[in-house]
Amino acid sequence: MEYRVKQLLNSKLVPAVLSIVLGILVVIARRSALDLLVRIIGGLVITGGIALIAVNLIRPNAGSGNMTTVLVMGGLAILAGIILISCAEGIVDFFPTLMGIFLILNGLSHLAFAGTDPDNRIAATIMGAIIIILGILIVMHPGFIANAIMIFIGSAFIVNGLFDLFMMKQAG
Repeated sequence: MEYRVKQLLNSKLVPAVLSIVLGILVVIARRSALDLLVRIIGGLVITGGIALIAVNLIRPNAGSGNMTTVLVMGGLAILAGIILISCAEGIVDFFPTLMGIFLILNGLSHLAFAGTDPDNRIAATIMGAIIIILGILIVMHPGFIANAIMIFIGSAFIVNGLFDLFMMKQAG
């Protein structure tokens, strides 16, 4: 029995099924999955801040800098993690808008480049306009973009799991 459990865990069956289940959960509960992801990242940032402080308290000569700097950096990391966890919903709402603004600014820089480069003027103008339009769409519909991304991620996990199952069937 123990051998069968080890064999099962060593096969691709468990990761394939987990990938499919995770993909389905992400597609069904897009918003919750995104909030959870931000919270997990916040927990990882807190863990990193605590680890930085702990390592420097245990081994002060670890080469990470002076203790004041380490304490400040670790404290800022912990604070950032707490903000990520406590404001996950707001961050999820704001992030696509921030990316849209970035794209708009990037598109404007392409248009500025078009004015200075006669050889690539048409291509830079077209690319700049497309990027600006995409940025405006993201700013105007941030929830739609976040949903689309989560559906894409969930679908990728489902396809990955199905492909693993298919490859297992082919191999044996």
